[in-house]
Amino acid sequence: RFSETDEIIVEDLEKALNHIKITSSTYIIIVTRGHLQDQDVLASVIKSEAAHIGMIGSRKKNATVFQRLVEQEISKEELDRVHAPIGININAQIPEEIAVSIVAEIIQVRREKKEKI
Repeated sequence: RFSETDEIIVEDLEKALNHIKITSSTYIIIVTRGHLQDQDVLASVIKSEAAHIGMIGSRKKNATVFQRLVEQEISKEELDRVHAPIGININAQIPEEIAVSIVAEIIQVRREKKEKI
């Protein structure tokens, strides 16, 4: 079904994160079922060398997640790496438009990184 996929991982979040090799070429988009899962995933990847980390959610939800991570001694500098809410502002209303805005942000970040090389 996913012929160009290197690997498909079907595990709970914690186990799945242990299987993923994050490099400077990795772009992470955090989209889970809720605040606590977003917080757990972000805490797991924030110190990685990922090229980009983005998290979906309202500004209020993201602020709550960030505050909880600060309480866990994640630095403001580390949190500044996170693009939240992820996506270019195109006034997206429906899931398909939100997906386009997220992919557009990833493309923009990738192109900017290539231009700096």
